[in-house]
Amino acid sequence: MISGGIKLNILVVAFSMGLDAAGVALGIGCGSKTTQKERIAVIFSFGFFQFLFALIGALVGHYIDRNLFEISNYFSGGILFLLGIYLIYEGCQNEDDCMFINLNLITIIILGMSVSIDAMGAGFSLLFRLSYTMMIRDSIIIGIVASILTAFAFQVVSYIKHIELVEKYANYLGGMILITLGTIIILA
Repeated sequence: MISGGIKLNILVVAFSMGLDAAGVALGIGCGSKTTQKERIAVIFSFGFFQFLFALIGALVGHYIDRNLFEISNYFSGGILFLLGIYLIYEGCQNEDDCMFINLNLITIIILGMSVSIDAMGAGFSLLFRLSYTMMIRDSIIIGIVASILTAFAFQVVSYIKHIELVEKYANYLGGMILITLGTIIILA
């Protein structure tokens, strides 16, 4: 446990989800000339949608667990395991390392939603048995960590020579963390 009752697993999952967002921010930062306002909008969008989707996943999981069927450790661990495989798969894709895009409000919202979809699965599998207050708190943690890692990515992008390599290994690391956590939950 971390002080204040925050479990280490939520920080680990938040870090894994945030690595994916940071990888996209690296791609944006090296491909498009971004203004400070655009970077702040991307940081907010990535953090907000990570928070929102984790909370939605938690609420859906809570509803299913209470009203339809009990969600087992096998099921919730399996979801994390599959999310890990998905992140590794994303790392194996041969996409351009830098994204040349025009950042407008719609693009920033779509990017925020697209990098946050996996947070719904994480919320569903980890947060569904918590109280509503704890669901919100842990979802906020996921959003804040994603924002911090995104901001960090924008800060270091000009110093990194091989963006594709960094993005790929960020996905590999995030995927391996989720696979490990999913396996631990399944075996618990």
